[in-house]
Amino acid sequence: MNERNLTERDTRPKTDASGIKAPQVHAARPQLVLDVGGVLLSNLTPAFWSEATARGRAEYAAVRSRYKSEIRDDLWSGALTEEQFWRWIGTNCPSVTPSEGQALLMDCLVPLPALERLHDWSRMADLHLLSNHRHEWLLPKLSHVIGLFRSVTVSSQAGCFKPNAAIYRIAAESLAAGAPILFVDDSAANLQQAESLGWSTLLADADGGWIQRVEPILSTMM
Repeated sequence: MNERNLTERDTRPKTDASGIKAPQVHAARPQLVLDVGGVLLSNLTPAFWSEATARGRAEYAAVRSRYKSEIRDDLWSGALTEEQFWRWIGTNCPSVTPSEGQALLMDCLVPLPALERLHDWSRMADLHLLSNHRHEWLLPKLSHVIGLFRSVTVSSQAGCFKPNAAIYRIAAESLAAGAPILFVDDSAANLQQAESLGWSTLLADADGGWIQRVEPILSTMM
């Protein structure tokens, strides 16, 4: 169910047999499941790859093509070690050392406005992270807010990545049973998999307009 349908359905007043409006009652607090890239922190593409290929005097499209065919899946699933990733960068972006590459990558993980709303959202819902990322890069960037989350599911630790159903099932193990779920991601494909599991979803648009929709949706779930 998408955000629009959820709002239309849940905001209609319910009545009992006498015609009196009945309050909406949920057994558990809403569960707000958030992606990270494009939601809480900026995506690494294109900023990291543009700068790395420029420094290494490599052709962007060629490096990205090799990345997708050679290491992408193993990188996000954790099958590839971080050390192996930096060796691959050194081969494909000559002159970019592991220390330089890591500093560049961390600089490219820029906080997005939604980070400032987490405290407010945590008063309305249980917060959870579900991200295709490397925990070595992600967790240090979120250290100041990580205590707000009931669970953290990162693909490099889970051994699988979105939109594969397995990682959603892992994340679901930490969600309150019977509670309504809202999942926010910047990828339509990732939302489709969540919807197949019965989760409500909200697409994180690049302009950040989605941020203003979160609290009204959670209110309908409470």
